[in-house]
Amino acid sequence: MFAVVKIFLKKRLFYLYIILYSKYITLLTPKHYYDVKNVMKNKPIIGIAGAGAMGSLFAFFLHDRYTILLYDSNLDTVNAIKHGLSVEINSAQQTFYPIISNDPAIFTSADIIFLFIKSFATENAIRTIQPYVKSNAIIVTLQNGIGNVELISSMIDNPLVYGTTTIGATKLSPSSVRFGGTGSIVIGSDSYRHCSAVHSLLQKANLTVTIAPDPKKAIWEKAIINAAINPLGALLEVPNGKLIENKNTLNIMIGIIQEACLAAQAYGIFIDSNHMTEKTVTVCKNTQNNFCSMLQDILAKRKTEIDFINGSIINIAKQYSLLTPYNTTVYKLIKYKESQLI
Repeated sequence: MFAVVKIFLKKRLFYLYIILYSKYITLLTPKHYYDVKNVMKNKPIIGIAGAGAMGSLFAFFLHDRYTILLYDSNLDTVNAIKHGLSVEINSAQQTFYPIISNDPAIFTSADIIFLFIKSFATENAIRTIQPYVKSNAIIVTLQNGIGNVELISSMIDNPLVYGTTTIGATKLSPSSVRFGGTGSIVIGSDSYRHCSAVHSLLQKANLTVTIAPDPKKAIWEKAIINAAINPLGALLEVPNGKLIENKNTLNIMIGIIQEACLAAQAYGIFIDSNHMTEKTVTVCKNTQNNFCSMLQDILAKRKTEIDFINGSIINIAKQYSLLTPYNTTVYKLIKYKESQLI
């Protein structure tokens, strides 16, 4: 599937590497060479669907150790990243050059594929990439919201590892992203072998990752954190840290959390609201300068994931005749804001 041609010009001391990858021909200057070496050493080939804030950041985290195949359906984004993807960490900027395409056939040789796409785009994304995914490739989703795992499982038979992350990132331009703050990754799966493979991969990239015995609870917990932070951050247009500096916004967040925890308990997942309040405040502190993804969507005049976060909580609560005034209020306000911007 891969062939590598090396050309060495003695007088100019210049290497030119050519990867022949399926129907693609990619010219690589020396700064790409480590990606080629990873292929040649038979390391896992990592596919990433979605070159947004999180997809770009994880591509950066993993690119030193693994070959990264980045897919995005937006041709303008793809063309921008071909000139380099820049990551800002603590005011220092680093640029790397992932292999990227807007053709899903780029995933033909991927061993593990991470989904960093919006929840409302999950169904279309799976349908698009499915013909090019190896039968034994591991699919990994760390997406926001409730319902992605069930949807993916219903559409594809590949091993599935799922979970959450509290790592923050802000997309500054199509080809640049800012690291928004440290965080952790929680994963789980019906297959311990596949989960362990993903755990090892992330750990070798120096990311904090744990295997949860109940990853669906972790997904609910992340959804509750997002439900408390994202709508308020988007409505007030402030970074995460500002939300806990004011008692009024903090009290609204607590109300959202309490309603969501009652919905989760009715659904069969016990989550303590006091514990979730503490976790949400911690996330706000750790990502204090980060603009939440929903605010980034609003500022970019894009559709948000409100339907899969607060919307899902509201719908599940309705099934058990539970009232959700806090969640419903922020949900309706975000839907109004979407209607004015999109």
